[in-house]
Amino acid sequence: MLRFILAVVLFLFSATAAALDNTSFTIGSMEAGSWKLQGIHVALTDLSKNPQKLTVTIKQLRLPKPFDDLNLVNIQCSAFSWQANELLCTKGRAKLISKQWQSPTANFSFHIKDKHSTLTLTRLQLAGGSISVNAEEQDSQWKIRINAKGVDAELLQKLFKPVPFTLKSGRVNLQLSASGHHSLIDYFSLTSEINGMTVQTKEGKFATEALSLQTKLKAQNHQGLWQWQSQTRFTGGALYVEPLYLEANQQPLIFAAQGNWSSNKTRVNIIYANYQQANTLAINGRAIVDYGKGIKLEQAGLSLHSDDLQKLSAIYLKPFFEQTPLAGITLAGTLNADMSIAQDSLTTLTAIVNKLAVNDPAERFKVEGGFGTINWSINDTFKQPSTFTWQQLQLHALPIGRSDLVFLTRANSFTLLKKPRLPFLGGVIAINQLDWQAKKQDEPEISFAGSLTNVSLEQWSKAFNWTPLSGTISGNIPKVEYRNKTLNLDGELLINVFDGEIKVTKLASSGLFTDFPSFYSDLEINNLDLDQLTGKFDFGGITGKLSGFVRQLSLENWHPVSFYAWLGTPDDDDSRHRISQKAVKNIASIGGGGASDILSRSFLNIFETFGYDKIGLGCYLHDGVCQMMGVKAVPEGYAIITGGGLPRLDVIGYNPRLDWTVLMERLKRISTTDEVIVK
Repeated sequence: MLRFILAVVLFLFSATAAALDNTSFTIGSMEAGSWKLQGIHVALTDLSKNPQKLTVTIKQLRLPKPFDDLNLVNIQCSAFSWQANELLCTKGRAKLISKQWQSPTANFSFHIKDKHSTLTLTRLQLAGGSISVNAEEQDSQWKIRINAKGVDAELLQKLFKPVPFTLKSGRVNLQLSASGHHSLIDYFSLTSEINGMTVQTKEGKFATEALSLQTKLKAQNHQGLWQWQSQTRFTGGALYVEPLYLEANQQPLIFAAQGNWSSNKTRVNIIYANYQQANTLAINGRAIVDYGKGIKLEQAGLSLHSDDLQKLSAIYLKPFFEQTPLAGITLAGTLNADMSIAQDSLTTLTAIVNKLAVNDPAERFKVEGGFGTINWSINDTFKQPSTFTWQQLQLHALPIGRSDLVFLTRANSFTLLKKPRLPFLGGVIAINQLDWQAKKQDEPEISFAGSLTNVSLEQWSKAFNWTPLSGTISGNIPKVEYRNKTLNLDGELLINVFDGEIKVTKLASSGLFTDFPSFYSDLEINNLDLDQLTGKFDFGGITGKLSGFVRQLSLENWHPVSFYAWLGTPDDDDSRHRISQKAVKNIASIGGGGASDILSRSFLNIFETFGYDKIGLGCYLHDGVCQMMGVKAVPEGYAIITGGGLPRLDVIGYNPRLDWTVLMERLKRISTTDEVIVK
C-alpha cells in the first residue's frame, strides 16, 4: 500500500519538478484493487532546493476485507522530502476509526528507497491502550514489530465479533515480531501479558476470573514446516475448564511446549510438553494431535509425578469423583506414572505409588501405608506382574492386616498370581483364586475361591458395635462365579461357627450390581451351640443344640420375598436343655403366646431357668405373610417350646399367620429393649 501511494506521488511530480518552485493540487479518489483513497491533496514547495518540502493530505483510506470496518482518516504528512528515488516522511499524523471503536490521532513516519522501506506508527490508541508499529521492507523481505500496552480486553473483543465467549475485564500487553517474504511469514515471536482477565464461554465449560498470565511463543517456517515453542505462566486468578477449577494465586501454573506443524496437514507434532503446579503435579510428554475432524490424540507418551497426592486429588480428581460412588474420597502419598496413548485410548501404564493413604468419608474402605508398582497394557499377551502392599486395609468396619498382592492387569482383566493369606480379626482370609474380566456394554465376570480360618466373632461383633459374641468362625468357599449378570456357587459354602456348621448351597444372584439385585440360596444349619449363640445377648440364655434349614430363600433388593425355614432342637441332641425366664418371655412374644402371664401369676416366677424337651419355630413366607409352625400342633395353635423335667413349662404360639413386617418389628423390639410387650 505504501509503495502504491508513493509511486503515484512520484508520477505526478516528475514532469513539473524542474519548472516549478511551489505547486499543489487535489485528486478526488484513487483505487487499487480493494484499497481506496479519497480526498488526496498534494502540496510541494522549495523544488529548487534539496531536500524539497512535500505535504500530503488524504481524507480517507478504506481497507479491504477483513479490515473493511477500519478506516484511516485525516492522513497528513507535514515533513516530507523526495530526492533521487527516495521518499521520506519524518512527521505524519492519522486517525483510525471503525463502527466499534476509534483512535485519536496517531503519529507515523516512513522512509522509502528503491529496495528498502520503513514505516513507524506510534501512539495509536486502541481499546483504551497504546500501540506502536515498526515495519521494514528490503527487496522481497519484510519485518514488522508491534508493541501494545494497557489494551482493554473487553473493548478488544468487540473488534473480533462474533466470538464464542464473553470477555468482561482484563488488560493486555504484548510484543509481536514477525518477518517473511512477499505474502508469506517465515518467523514470528509473541510475548504477551494479561492481567485480571475474566471471561466465560457461552456454554459455561470454560471461564476465568481475574486471571493473570504471561505467554511467550516463537515459530520458524522451514519450507512449509513450522517449528514452534511456547511457554505460559498463570500467576494469579482462577481458571475453570470443566470440571477442573484451578487457582494460581498460591502456586503458579506453568505450561511449556515445542513441536512442529505443517500448513498443508491437519496435524500438530508436539515434540515436548511440560505442565507444572509446584509441589502438586508435574507432567512431561509428547504427542501427535490430528484436528482434521475434531481433535484426536493419535499418539502420546506422558510421565506424571506428584509429591503430594492429597493436593492432587483435591484439585484434579475430586471434580471427576463428584456424582459417582467415589465422591468424597481423598488420597495421600506420592505417585510416578508413565503412560502411552494411541487413537485417544490408553495402551500402557506403569504407576509407582508410595506412602499411599486412601480415605473414604462414607467409611466403605480405607488404606494406610500402601506402596507398589502397577503395570497395565491393552495387549492380551502382556505378562509384566504388578505388586501392591499395605500396612492396613479396612473394608467397612472390618480391618485386614499387612498383606502383599501379586497380580496381572491387562486389557480389561485382573488375575491374582499368588495366593495371599490376609490377617483378619485374629484369623486368616486365604484367597485361592480371584479373576475379574470386564465386558463391553455388560457387567464384569468375576471368579473367586478362598477360605476363612479362626476369625474371632468377638472382634467381628466389636467392629460392628454389636453385642459381643464368643467363638470363632471358619469356612470354605470352593468357587463363586459371577457371569451373565448371575452369581453362582460351585459346590458348598461351609461355615463353622458356634461349634456347629452352616452349609450354603444353590447360591445364585442376578443383577448384583444393579439397583434391584435378586438373591437365591438354600442353607442347612447343624448343631449350633445355643449357649454360645445366646449367652452374650439380652435375649436370654438357652443351652442345647440348634439345627434347621432355610430352603428356596429368595431376596429382592435384599428383602425376603419367599422361603421355607425351620430352626429347632435336633432329634439326636442329648445335651442339657435349659432356658432362662427372660428367653421364655421373648420367645413367647414372637408367637403371640401367653407364657408371660403364666410366669407372672404363678409360683413359676420364682425360677430363673426351666428345663425343656424341644424348641422349634418355623415360617413359610409367601406374599408377605409368614405361616408359623412349631414343635407340634396343639388345639390352641402350635407349641414353640415343650417342657421337660420340673418345673415344666410349655410355650404356645396362638397366631399361625403373621405379617412379615409385624414379625420383624417384634424381633427388633427384642433386640433393642429389655421390656417385652406381649400381644
